Amino acid sequence: MIHELLLGISGHPSPLLSSSTSELEDSTGLQSILSPAERALLKSLAQGLGERNRNIRTNASAISSSHPSTICRAVSTAIVSTHLAAFQHKILEVEKNILEQDARIVGAYNIVPLSAVAEAFDGWTRKLEWLWDLVQFIQAQGSSRTAQARPSTRDFCTAAELLKHLEESIHTGYPDIERISLNLLKVAETAWLKQTSTWVLYGRHPASGAADFFIKHLEIVHNGQSPASYQYDIEDELVPHYVTKATAQSILSIGKALNYIRDRKNTFTDTASRAIAPDLALLPSHLSHLSSHLSALESPLTASSFSAAIGAIRLSLSQNALQKLLPIASIMQMLHLLKDFFLMDNGEFAIALITAADERLPSRNKADVSRHNLTNDLASMTIKEGEVSAVLARAWNALDMLQSLDPTCDEVVDEYLDRARSLIRLSIKSLDVNSTPSRGLTDKSPVASFDDLLLPSSTVLSLRVHPPMDLFLAPADVEVYSSIHAYLLAIRRAHLRLSKLFLLSALRRDQPSSKALVSSNHKEAFESLANRRRTANQRAKTMRPVWAQVGSAAFFLAELGEYFQGEVVKGSWSTFQSWLLLNPVSDVRSADASLISSTSSGRRSYQSRPMSSGSSQGASPLSPRDPETLTKAHRRYLASLEKGLLLDDFNFTALLRRFLTSIDHLVALTQRLHYIQQTLDLETNAGVSAAARNFAAEAQGLMQDLGSSCQKVSSGAQSLIEALRAIDAARTGARSTHVKDFAKDHDEFIPWANGGVERLLLKFDSGNVEKLLLQQSGDS
Repeated sequence: MIHELLLGISGHPSPLLSSSTSELEDSTGLQSILSPAERALLKSLAQGLGERNRNIRTNASAISSSHPSTICRAVSTAIVSTHLAAFQHKILEVEKNILEQDARIVGAYNIVPLSAVAEAFDGWTRKLEWLWDLVQFIQAQGSSRTAQARPSTRDFCTAAELLKHLEESIHTGYPDIERISLNLLKVAETAWLKQTSTWVLYGRHPASGAADFFIKHLEIVHNGQSPASYQYDIEDELVPHYVTKATAQSILSIGKALNYIRDRKNTFTDTASRAIAPDLALLPSHLSHLSSHLSALESPLTASSFSAAIGAIRLSLSQNALQKLLPIASIMQMLHLLKDFFLMDNGEFAIALITAADERLPSRNKADVSRHNLTNDLASMTIKEGEVSAVLARAWNALDMLQSLDPTCDEVVDEYLDRARSLIRLSIKSLDVNSTPSRGLTDKSPVASFDDLLLPSSTVLSLRVHPPMDLFLAPADVEVYSSIHAYLLAIRRAHLRLSKLFLLSALRRDQPSSKALVSSNHKEAFESLANRRRTANQRAKTMRPVWAQVGSAAFFLAELGEYFQGEVVKGSWSTFQSWLLLNPVSDVRSADASLISSTSSGRRSYQSRPMSSGSSQGASPLSPRDPETLTKAHRRYLASLEKGLLLDDFNFTALLRRFLTSIDHLVALTQRLHYIQQTLDLETNAGVSAAARNFAAEAQGLMQDLGSSCQKVSSGAQSLIEALRAIDAARTGARSTHVKDFAKDHDEFIPWANGGVERLLLKFDSGNVEKLLLQQSGDS
C-alpha cells in the first residue's frame, strides 16, 4: 500500500488515490481496512499531491510545446525540470527512508503510519498549489487574468504580465514560495534578456516568440518611402515594468539603427569597416557593456541597472556609427526646415499657401456651376487630391517668384527651397479606422481640429522622412508639426481675411459725386443725388458696428498670432538652439552657421552668417550628444511648444475653433453684402435690373444675419479672453522653476518655460479690446 501511495503521489494514476470518495469507498477491501481518518488523509494526499503533481506536469508540458511566449515556455520548463524534479527527489528520499527503516517514518513492528508519510511532505502541498495557480495564470485568457496590474487585450499570457505576477508573488510571506518565485523570476528575466539581446546586439527581430516582444514590426505598404523593414514601434502593454519609457525608446532606436547599418554597409568607406560589417564590428564592445552590467544585476531587475546597460550600448553605437550615418549637420538642416515651413517662420510661404487656396476655391466653384449635369452630384463638391497638390504647387511658384525678385538670392537659397519642395507635401487627410492615433507625445484628451479651415476637406501638410532621418524624426513628431502648422495657419488666415475686408472701399465709404447727374430735369437729378447720399449714410450707419467688430476681431487675432509666433515659437526655438550650440562637435556649428537666416528689407533671406570664433572657445566641454539624446531633447521641445501654444487645452482650442468659424461666416456675409449693394446701385443708377430676384429684401436679410454674426464673434472673443485668464491663473500657480546649473551639469535640455499668458492679456487690456467687445455686443 505504501508503494502504491508513493507511485500515486509521483504522478501515476492509482485507484487508491482517486479523488472521488465513492470510488475510494467502493474499492475492493478499502472500506473495511481504512478508518475514516485514514480515508480523509488519503484523499488529502490525492488532491494536494498526486493529482496536483500530475496536472501541473501535464499542463506545463503543454505550455512548453505550444505557448506563443518564449518566456512563458521557459518558466513552464523550469517548473517541470526544477521544482517538480525536486518534488520527485523528495518522494525518492521518503521511499529510501522507509526502506532503511528510518525512525522518523517507520514505527514499531515496521509499521509506516500515513500521518508520518503526510508529515514527510509537509510544505509541498502549499508549493504545488502555488505552482498550479501559476500554470493556470499562464494558460488563462486575457479577461481571466486578474492578478496583473494593468489589463491586457492579448489572448495569451505575455511576458510583461508574467514578470509582474512573479515579482508580486515574492511578497506572499512564505519563505518557500519566495524562493520558488525568485528562481522562476530569474528564469523569466534571463529568457527575456536573451530575446532582447537579439534586437539590441544584432538589430534582428526575434524569430521565436515575436508575438510577445514589445518591439513590433509595422506592416506598411511600399510607397516609395522608407523600406518596411525599418518601420518598428513600441507596444506599451508588452513592455515589462522594469523598463522605463525612455529605455524602451532607446532599445527601439538601437535596433532600428543596427537594421539601417546592416543594409548600408557600403556607406562606410574606412578600411576597418570594409573588413568587417559595422554592426559586427561594434558587437564585442556592446557585448562587453551588456555583460559587465548584467553580471552585476540581481533578480529582480531594476530600472536603473537595466537602463545603465542600454545607455552604454546606445552611446557606443551613436559615437561610432551613427555619427557617419546621421550627422548632426543633417539634423540641424531638418530642424531649420521644420521651423521655417511648419512653424511658419517663413511667412511668405504661409501667405502664398493661403492665397493659393483662396484663389482656387472661386475658380473651382465657377467650373462646377457650368457643369449642369453635376449640379446635384455631391461628389463634385469634394476636393480632389490633385486640386490640393495644385494649391501647394501654386504656393511654391509664388515663393519662387518672390525669391527671384530678391537680388541677394543665391544658389544656396535655391537648393534649400528645392529640398523643401521635394520633402513637403499637402494632401487630404485620410482616416484609417484600423490605425491607432499617434498624435501628441502624451495621452491627453483630443483637441479641436483646424485642418479643414484652409480648404473644405481636411488637409494636412506632411513631411517625407527618408532613412536614416527616421531614426531621429518619428511619424508622431511629424504629426505634431502638422497640427501646429494647421493651428497657426488658421489664425493667420482668419486675420488676413478680416484685413482684406477693409479693401472693399465701396462698402466701407461712399464716394460722392461733385456734379448732379446729366438729365433734362435738374430737380429730378438733384433728388436722385440726395437719395444716393441718404442711402449711403444709412448704409454707413448700419455698417458702423460691423466695421468696429471687424477691427476688434482683427486686433485680437493679430495680437494672438504675434504672441504665438514672436514669443512662444521664437522663445522655444531660441532655447533649443542655445542648447544645441553647446555641442562641441564642429559640424553642428557649421550647419547652424549655414542655415541661420537674417531678415533684409522685410523679406525672408537665407544668407549664411559665419559664427564667431569666440563662440566655439566659450563652449562648455560637454560630451558629444548622440542622436538619441537629440531625439529626446527634440521631443521635449515639441511638448513645451504644444503647451506654450495652448494646444494642450481642450477648452481654449474648442473656443478658438468656433471663433474662427464665426469669422469665416462674417467675412462671407460681408462679401455677399458688397456684391448685392453693387447690384442695387446698378439698378438705381444704370437701370440694370434682375426681375427674378429681390436684392433689396436680400440685403435687408443679410444685415440681420450680419448682426447675429457680429454677436457670435464678440461673444467668441470674450470667451477666449476668459479662457486665457483661466489658463494664466492655473499656470501661474503651477509655474515650474528649473535651475540652469542643473542643466549644465547634467547636459540635459530644459525646455523654454512659459508660466502664463499675462503678457498677451496685458495687450488686450491696453487695447481695450474687452470693453470694445462688450460695447459692440450691447449695440448689436
